[in-house]
Amino acid sequence: MGPTPRVLAGGMLACAAAIGLGRFAFTPILPVMLAEFGLSAQQGGWLAAANNLGYLIGAISAGWVGDDRIRHRLLAIGLAGLPLSLGLMAFGHSEILWAGWRLLSGIASAWVFVFAAALVLPRLAELGHARLSGLHFGGVGFGIIVAGLMVGWAAARFGAPGGWAMAALAAGGMTVTAWPILRDLHGHAAASPSPSLPPSTFPFILLALAYFCEGLGYIVTGTFLVVVVKATPGLSGVANLSWVLVGLAAWPSALAWSWLAERKGYVRALILAHLTQAAGMALPALSDHPAMVLGGAVLYGGTFMGIVGMALAFGRKIAPGHVTRGMGLLTAAFGIGQIIGPVVAAWMAAWGGWSGALLMAAGVVLTGVPLLAAGAVIGRRAGIGRPAV
Repeated sequence: MGPTPRVLAGGMLACAAAIGLGRFAFTPILPVMLAEFGLSAQQGGWLAAANNLGYLIGAISAGWVGDDRIRHRLLAIGLAGLPLSLGLMAFGHSEILWAGWRLLSGIASAWVFVFAAALVLPRLAELGHARLSGLHFGGVGFGIIVAGLMVGWAAARFGAPGGWAMAALAAGGMTVTAWPILRDLHGHAAASPSPSLPPSTFPFILLALAYFCEGLGYIVTGTFLVVVVKATPGLSGVANLSWVLVGLAAWPSALAWSWLAERKGYVRALILAHLTQAAGMALPALSDHPAMVLGGAVLYGGTFMGIVGMALAFGRKIAPGHVTRGMGLLTAAFGIGQIIGPVVAAWMAAWGGWSGALLMAAGVVLTGVPLLAAGAVIGRRAGIGRPAV
């Protein structure tokens, strides 16, 4: 295997374990936990919020690390802690313990995701393949596919503990394979062949607010899609399939949206992605026809990683002299939204059903559209003729 495929394989497996399983194995297991342990949707929402809080803590703490030795050390801890924290979910019946394991899983997920990117992306640039970074992040889609197929099957066959055990085994296999590749990488690229982004006049705060809306909205479907589909009359049999379709659509999406943003501009591409995602999130609330529900899963899966990649790249373009601070602000905005989203959605579902919760989430994602459009207008006026995007 050549150096570029090897680096991509390590990065994709790390992303698959960190997000596809570390965060989203919960999605196909949650309906089984609700049935087996009598949990309410609100309790499930709090467990999701605990994981997202852990991710926020891990991502912000990772942003302070600039030394390669510490990066590798924390990456190794994350790679080991991720399958362990997933496996521990199979034991006991304590919401407090479950919340603790989900919190630790979130921290481990963030360390793996952030540090793997900090090591893989500079190496791709050194190899002259910086534009393939979207394939690295596409590993999240692969992890979601594994969650929908293997973890969902194990949970249905052996109960929630079986699902968590399968998630731990799958994540362990991925992390053990990824570590020998990642441990040999460093985080300081030679001169990158990719052109540097010119500064933009787009107001950074409006991008952060739009990214907050994305974090709050997307995580509702990301947490409860399988629960919603399983609870829809006549659709229980395709609940896990809906999650597999999310993963299949997510796999190439980051690369595709990055390509579109480079050619049409970040604001236009982000607005299109927000509109597409909101439509996908709303479809299961508006129709119980299988084609509509599964089509919504594809639209949703094909956008969320693209929005993440474009928002972070656009943030670097807006504030090229303050990259660390800018990425920290965007990560915090997105992370806070992720913590709020499942709790609010679960409360709304208990009060008025899942349709209202999904439409609320879609509406929040749509709120990012006028924020992005306003930023483009302000940027054009401030730029005195210089394009804002």
